[in-house]
Amino acid sequence: MWVAAHANSVSQVFAERSCRVRPVAEPVPAVLDRRPAGEIFSHLVRMIDGDRHDQPKLALQRALSSISESEVITRSTQTAEFELPTILDPDALTAWVYETPVAVVADLLGLPTDDRSAIARDVRDFVLCLSSLSTPDQLENANAAALRLRSQLQDALGAIQRNSDSLVSRVLASAQNVCWTDNASIIANLVGLLSQTYEATAGLIGNSIVALVSHPRLLGEVRSRVDGWQQLVHETSRYESPVQNTRRFVVELTTVGGVDLKPGAAILLVLAAANRDANANPDPERFLLDRADRRVFTFSRGPHACPGEAIARSIAASALSVLERRLDRPALDQLAWEWKPSQNGRLPLFHDGNATRTA
Repeated sequence: MWVAAHANSVSQVFAERSCRVRPVAEPVPAVLDRRPAGEIFSHLVRMIDGDRHDQPKLALQRALSSISESEVITRSTQTAEFELPTILDPDALTAWVYETPVAVVADLLGLPTDDRSAIARDVRDFVLCLSSLSTPDQLENANAAALRLRSQLQDALGAIQRNSDSLVSRVLASAQNVCWTDNASIIANLVGLLSQTYEATAGLIGNSIVALVSHPRLLGEVRSRVDGWQQLVHETSRYESPVQNTRRFVVELTTVGGVDLKPGAAILLVLAAANRDANANPDPERFLLDRADRRVFTFSRGPHACPGEAIARSIAASALSVLERRLDRPALDQLAWEWKPSQNGRLPLFHDGNATRTA
């Protein structure tokens, strides 16, 4: 496997259309093939290339960009306040970090309020299908969750279509405009909006909390700025990327960084390293709220750049501004964490500060 770690080489790979997101011989992981989770996986825009990618990607981009920042902030703040537990012990904090972003996206989609706890549990189970570390039992749970999520979205689709303000309605309108008519693909990518939120956006929230604990002066700096929470989340996405790496697979002879790559070659893109490349972000080992011209690779670039990056950052910043009312400096000092087992994520699981912290 080739490794791209510098900002320039990572950017080149992202821009190169001969570098695809899945191996040609295995568009769906073998353990998921012909299973409910695999069927959803096969339609996800972030897992496909070419014509099957471009049309849905454009529809999703247009739908997501039609949601105003103020609407995202309002809904995120309300949801974060509602989800915040009365007793905020480390386990409850971890659950809140992971479940709140899913609840926000469910709200934006227009899903019924009384279904959101179940949706969060199903999304938690479903995302395990995306990890090669999952056990057979976890994969079975992921398949069961995939069926429930698909059914819930399909059953709710008719009612949601009548709500012109919902994200689902906007996706459907955008899909019609670009002639994206595959209903199974649309449903799968609505599931994808929920599943991408579960770890990636949760990682922004959790790693921002880690930053506040690790840098004692940071909380005061955030509070002193009008855009403090937004800048905290943005710098966290660079400094402590929740997505550490991704992969690309070469489908035809190409050259990247002066290296000839043959079809079948695999490339590991170390996004965390590119984020801390001094050529992209001077003084990269410092956590700076006011970093000028910040370059972040966490959300990918090129054809597969995440269309929900701005929404994810707004959800995380809004949630943190709610949490801040309960997490003063003494409370932060009591927090410790370990990292969730993952091949490509850096996601904290909080525990009591009397235990040893894993840094």
